[in-house]
Amino acid sequence: MSKMEIIEVFGSRSDAELAKGYLESLGIESRIVADDVDQLYPSLDIVRGVKLITKSSLVKRAKKLINKKIKDN
Repeated sequence: MSKMEIIEVFGSRSDAELAKGYLESLGIESRIVADDVDQLYPSLDIVRGVKLITKSSLVKRAKKLINKKIKDN
């Protein structure tokens, strides 16, 4: 199994979902990790953040793409 690393930490699950969809449209698999008790307490996302992770080998490219997308919007 490949080592996973954090691409970005978001303040909401919806932002993380958008970034995940964007990366997947470019062929980069990613996962969302959040300590929000299976979405029962979404307010914990603000405090703890929602992490978007991917394989270590893809982190650099994924970060670059996310940062470019944020900058362009």
